[in-house]
Amino acid sequence: MDTADIAIFDNLLESTTDGICIIGYDGIIRMENSIASGLIGEREELTGRKMSELISEGDENDDFFECIIDAVFSKERVSKLVPFYRNGTKHFLRLVVSPLSNRDENIAAIVVFSEVTELMELARKNEYLTNKLIEFIDRFVKMMVNAIDKRSHYNANHTKNMVRYATNYLDYLEREGRPIDPSKREPFLASVWMHDVGKLLISMELMDKPTRLGDAEKDLRHRTELAIVCEKLKMAENPDDAELCQEARNRINNIESAMDYILSINTRGLADDEMISRVNDLADIPCLTSSGDTVPLLGEYEREALTVSRGTLTAEERRHIQSHVVHTYDMLKDLGLEGPYKDVPKWAGGHHEFLDGSGYPNEIGADDLTWETRLLTIIDIYDALTAEDRPYKPPLPAEKTFGILREMCQEGKLDSEILEDFIISEAWK
Repeated sequence: MDTADIAIFDNLLESTTDGICIIGYDGIIRMENSIASGLIGEREELTGRKMSELISEGDENDDFFECIIDAVFSKERVSKLVPFYRNGTKHFLRLVVSPLSNRDENIAAIVVFSEVTELMELARKNEYLTNKLIEFIDRFVKMMVNAIDKRSHYNANHTKNMVRYATNYLDYLEREGRPIDPSKREPFLASVWMHDVGKLLISMELMDKPTRLGDAEKDLRHRTELAIVCEKLKMAENPDDAELCQEARNRINNIESAMDYILSINTRGLADDEMISRVNDLADIPCLTSSGDTVPLLGEYEREALTVSRGTLTAEERRHIQSHVVHTYDMLKDLGLEGPYKDVPKWAGGHHEFLDGSGYPNEIGADDLTWETRLLTIIDIYDALTAEDRPYKPPLPAEKTFGILREMCQEGKLDSEILEDFIISEAWK
């Protein structure tokens, strides 16, 4: 994996609420998250240590370590509740060991364990939910291995912000005596965590495209620089032809003036009628080539990119970005989520749909959009508008953002009741 893939995987490990270790089939711990280090016992790092070393430090936790070692060397999936002693106190850990595959080859074992001492005292329903959550994490990690193979990236800060807003709002509802169904809290937060997982399949160049031209700016610069050189050569070859030289100078001035204007609007987020009209006027300025022919100043893509009314993406690029919600739904659906988590793919995959049916990808309306999806949509738009790390636009203040969201409610796109309650909650602060 390259640096970007490693960063994604490290973020995934540290974002979970369970201890996770990856152990090679030689018995050496390849990596772990901080939860794993804390649960096993106050060590700063486990990576690089042999499982046999941990066993030799004492015999009170033999069941725990032997279970892991047996699973590692048998290369079979093991799920077991085991005792674990720490500082003389007996705890219970739910342990799941699964082969970690890279396509058809088992390359290591992934160990997922959770502190379930208190859960042992809860009702059967809570124990069932805990088991399903562990299975969910297990499947999610396997899916991530395949996704990382596709070499993609997504905005982690955006997701973390949304989880914070969602958690704050759910806590507010509890304080107000209006809590959501307890069985839906963790599944809903899981849908927030993974609502943009489909962006792993979207190219980084489009995800972070900061300007209208993007990489096409290099081609445009090369074309105009070549044209100017060709015009200067023509003047040098015909120094006594005053009319030809003046025409060449005029063409150079036109090209340079056009480029100055194009580069000045390249980072604009909005295009008015005047700007679009001027770009279209400049597009057909002839540019000399090395063969002596001429080509228009702007190609088809460049003209379209510079005349987009809002943002930096062309229609085709926007459709490609929008496909991430389809990828999100498909990837989460493939996890086979059940019980309280069965609606996670639908909630996460619908966060760009609107009540009036004008959203995407399925253009469904109010009758098919649940409370969870409506809330997720509002939070997603709020963070997108206020985000400080978007390369293509400055952040908006909260009050201006709420004004935009209220306008969307008036247009029938968003749930005004949920929005006003979210604003009052101050969960966004």
